[in-house]
Amino acid sequence: MRAAALALAISIATPVWAEDIATVIVFDASGSMWNRLEGDLSRIEVARNVIGSYFVDRDPDAPYAIVAYGHTRRGDCGDIEVVTPMGRHIGAGQANRIVGLIPQGMTPLTDALRVARDQIPPTAEAADIVLITDGLENCGGDPCALAAQFASEGIALRAHVVGFGMAPGEVNALSCLPEQTGGLLLEASTGAELATALRQVTDSEPVAVTVVMSLFAISAETSAPLGAADWQIIDADGALVAQGARRDPFDIALPPGDYTVAATAPGHAGEMALTVRSDIVQRVAVPLTEERPEASLVAPEGAPAGGALEVGWTGPDADGDRITLARPGAGAGEPLAVTLTRNGSPATLRLPDEIGVFELRYEQNRPQRILATVPITLTATEASITPPGPVPIGERFEVVWTGPSGPRDEIILAALGSADNARITATQTRWGSPAGLRAPDAAGTYELRYRVGASGQIIARAQITVGDTK
Repeated sequence: MRAAALALAISIATPVWAEDIATVIVFDASGSMWNRLEGDLSRIEVARNVIGSYFVDRDPDAPYAIVAYGHTRRGDCGDIEVVTPMGRHIGAGQANRIVGLIPQGMTPLTDALRVARDQIPPTAEAADIVLITDGLENCGGDPCALAAQFASEGIALRAHVVGFGMAPGEVNALSCLPEQTGGLLLEASTGAELATALRQVTDSEPVAVTVVMSLFAISAETSAPLGAADWQIIDADGALVAQGARRDPFDIALPPGDYTVAATAPGHAGEMALTVRSDIVQRVAVPLTEERPEASLVAPEGAPAGGALEVGWTGPDADGDRITLARPGAGAGEPLAVTLTRNGSPATLRLPDEIGVFELRYEQNRPQRILATVPITLTATEASITPPGPVPIGERFEVVWTGPSGPRDEIILAALGSADNARITATQTRWGSPAGLRAPDAAGTYELRYRVGASGQIIARAQITVGDTK
C-alpha cells in the first residue's frame, strides 16, 4: 500500500498462507514488442526465450495461468486472451504457446489485469499477478483504480510490474499497482535483466493483505456524530498498532484480525472490539459515552406533598448547578421545584402540592444534563386545625394548627359554606403555630381552613363560633 496512506507502525502476527501461490503472467504482445532491443533481436524474440525458459524451470506443481494481449487484431482494445487457464502445467508446452504469439495490436493492460484476476480461484489465500509490458495503457483503462480494488479484496493478491525495454523511469507511471498491493516494480532492458526480474518475483515473500477502515465517533446516547477524535488501535496481543489525533474520520489500513478501538472526543470516551475482514462494511461507527462528573443525592423515599424537603448532595457545584424535582421522563431544565447548589448541602426544596412518584435530580448547568437521580414518592399532605372555644366579636384569637407550612400556605377564616377561595381574614403559616386572627364583627358560625399556597387546595377545616349565637 502507499506509504502516505498509513504512516504508522503496525505490529501484527504473520498470517498463514496457502501452500501454493497462484500466479498469473500477463504478457504484452502488442505491436510495439517488435521494437529492437539487443542487436538484431526484437523485444518479443528476447521475451519469448526468457519466459519460455522461466516456464520450463518453474515448479510444475505450482499453479499458474497466462493472459496475453495485443497479439490477434490491430487497433482492438478487446484483444485479450487467456492463453493458458489456471492450473498445473508442463513448462515446455507453455513455452511453445508464448512462441506462437505474434505482436500486432494495442495495450489494454488494465482490462488484461482484470481478466487475470478472474483466473485466481476463489479458494486461493495468496496470489501473484505479474505484468510484463513494454508500454503504458493506451485503451483508456485506469490501472490505479484497479489496484485499489485488488487491495481491498481480502486475499494476499500482489500485482508485480516488469517494465521491459521502456524508457528509464517510464514504468513509474504504473507504480500504483505494486504500491497498493505489496508487489514489486522492476525494470529490465536486456534478456538477462528480464530473467532476473522474474526470479525476484518468484522468490519474493507475500505480505499481509490490508483492509482500509474508516472509523468515526458517535454519541452512545444519541448516535449523533461527535466530530474529530483521538484514536488508538490495539491488536489481539495488546500491542498498539496505530494511533491518530483529531481525526474525523480516522482512515486506517489494517490486516484482517481482531482489534480494540479506543477513542476520545471532547467530553466523551469509549472503546469497542473491531473484527477486520475483507467482507465487512469498511465504514464503522464507534460509540463514545459522555464523560460525566460524579454526583449523588441523599433524600428519603417519600415526603408529604407541598412541604419542604432537605436533600443532601455531592457534585461539581459549578455556577448554575441545581437540585430539582421533576416528573420521570422530563428533560433537563423542566423542573417542578428547584434550588441552586450554591446554597449548600443539604439543599431545601419546596415540594409541589401533587402526589405520586417523582425524581430528585442533580442537574448540571453547562452542559445542561442530569448527573444523578433518586426516586421520591410525594404523599397526601396531612394537616389539622384546633380552634378555640367561642371568641368575642372583633377580638383577636389564636388557632393551633399542624401542616406542611409550604410557601404562601395560610390559615384562613371564611364564611361557612363559602367557596374555597373565599376569605374574611388570613395569616401565613410561616409565622408559626398558634396563628393569630381577628374575629369578624358579626356573630355566627364560621370556618377555619388550612390552604396550601402552591395549589390553593384546602387540606384541613374546622368550625369556630364568634359572639353569642343564641
